[in-house]
Amino acid sequence: MLHLKESCELCAKILTKDSSEAFICSYECTYCAACANERLKLVCPNCNGDLQKRPSRKKNKLIFPNQNTLISTDRLRLIPFDQKAYDDIFAHASKQEIMQIFGHQNEEEYELECSRYKGGFSTYNLTIQFFQLVLKETQEVLGWAGYHSWAKQHHRAELFYSLKQDEFKRKGYMSEALAPILAYGKNQMALHRIEAFVATDNVPSNRLMEKFGFQKEALLKHRYQFGDEVDTDTMYVLFPHPNYQ
Repeated sequence: MLHLKESCELCAKILTKDSSEAFICSYECTYCAACANERLKLVCPNCNGDLQKRPSRKKNKLIFPNQNTLISTDRLRLIPFDQKAYDDIFAHASKQEIMQIFGHQNEEEYELECSRYKGGFSTYNLTIQFFQLVLKETQEVLGWAGYHSWAKQHHRAELFYSLKQDEFKRKGYMSEALAPILAYGKNQMALHRIEAFVATDNVPSNRLMEKFGFQKEALLKHRYQFGDEVDTDTMYVLFPHPNYQ
């Protein structure tokens, strides 16, 4: 298979797999159209061979997986990601495409995503169902919410949610997202039990759990540790189906 390099070797311009501006020689040396035509006069400086327009590879259709199952609210699009979507993205998308898909702002965010994926989201009996929160007005990725530790055979999963930046908080985005996500858990995932673990000093999250009818079930000490700091968490539970309440 032709190796599609992702940048010009002279000016470092990004040349994605679907770019119509890439030129190559028979050894796959790669240049943008401007460098190939104006600076190199269509002759590769490495092998003196001709530079030809590179055939493009259509952009991966997985940029936003499962388009037919997107959830829309007043301000948000909720884009579903399951284990298969992650596997397909990391198997076929380029680094630039991965950063675009997940809304990464820098190299550190990209490396963290790779580390999380390599660490494993699923096991033989647990899996995930995530939702990316995208602001309709700007197409900005605000954060994530959804389920992990989903034990399908037990109809149980753990809820999680996070916003990427403080400026997105206190605007009601997570309340807006959780309403359809909890409904999805009940109706599409057939969850009978949804668990959530919230630090006792996280006042907004504790209020959020109460707003959606979660019940306090236990107080857990030393569940999470961040450096020298440890959390005391409230274990909340929601029983979506009346037969199991």
